[in-house]
Amino acid sequence: MEPRKITKQDVDKVRHIEGFPKGTDEDIIALSKAPFYTACPNPFLADFIRENGTPYDEETDDYQREPFTADVSEGKNDAFYMAHSYHTKVPHKAIMKYILHYTEPGDIVYDGFCGTGMTGVAAQMCVSPDSDFKYALEHELGDIKWGGRKAVLSDLSPIATFIASSYNQHINMTEFQMSAQSILDDCHAKFDWLFETQHGDNGFAGPGVGHVNYIVWSHLALCPHCGKEFALYDVMWNPETKKMSEEFLCPQCNSRIKKNDCDKSVVTEMDELTGEIRTCKKSQPVLINYSVGKKRYEKRFDESDWAVFERIEKQKLSGTAPHIPMLHKGETWGETWRAGYHFGITHVHHFYHKRSLLILEYLYERCKDNQRLLFWFTSCLPKLTCCAR
Repeated sequence: MEPRKITKQDVDKVRHIEGFPKGTDEDIIALSKAPFYTACPNPFLADFIRENGTPYDEETDDYQREPFTADVSEGKNDAFYMAHSYHTKVPHKAIMKYILHYTEPGDIVYDGFCGTGMTGVAAQMCVSPDSDFKYALEHELGDIKWGGRKAVLSDLSPIATFIASSYNQHINMTEFQMSAQSILDDCHAKFDWLFETQHGDNGFAGPGVGHVNYIVWSHLALCPHCGKEFALYDVMWNPETKKMSEEFLCPQCNSRIKKNDCDKSVVTEMDELTGEIRTCKKSQPVLINYSVGKKRYEKRFDESDWAVFERIEKQKLSGTAPHIPMLHKGETWGETWRAGYHFGITHVHHFYHKRSLLILEYLYERCKDNQRLLFWFTSCLPKLTCCAR
């Protein structure tokens, strides 16, 4: 099938189908890459089936397969699997075993709950799997008919269909790499200062500038005996065992206490994106892991790091970061909100520190009009969240 533009008339043909999205026709059309991906029930599906399917004829049909009984176990460190995280994701190599057993090259494979589209990837990879996997599979399953299968994928989740279509559509790698590298170069030039830290002030040899790998944040708590505030990291973290201690001493009054005995320290502040007053758990950065060349170091937050932190807080967000209530419920989202686990995290942007939000807003503006770049951008989001602010 040749690429084509989806029209309002096409959308009208499937508007009656249950599960039709609650969105404007303009948005549905803008998100769609017809005929291979539409952000609504695909009006071209019947054409696709007629073009690629084989009509069933009871008199001539001789299809027969024994049940697939082999154990299926595949690792989750494959590049396809790791490219974009998603719950319920299944490695495509595991799915390939079923497709190769039950279908012939050119057959249509349907997945009505496709998630990230690994069934589509599996169907396409039946053409040219990597040599090691091909050898192992032929040894395990015996006679295999290699060749691509045609996949039809659908899901009610908008992010699922976006990810699935991004995995399965053809891509010009050279063009993508050039665009992505240009964005990264510009981002480095604009934001490198956000991830620089001074090296040499903590007993290390020679002054210099390190690149921050990650920053450890700690909640603050109040001693139940003296009411003084302290960072939980300072009293609970054991650097020798690399574990958090069950009990600890208050650094002020020397009382032996547990975390659950303490009251959480809170802060009330103006939310820059919502313009509302917000109360949340009080926390602060306590440790920096950074690199100088190929060597990694750790140090406590020092005066120069606090200067960078204060400079970050003075930066203005553009407002493009999503700042809608979590699950459209705000404070009461999730199953354990009554326990206070996510106290103060009421909106989507609360999962990110401002340091990250500044960069993410910039990257989103550069990527939002290109599906490939947007797929690349969204794949990073789960890895950048913080547990709380």
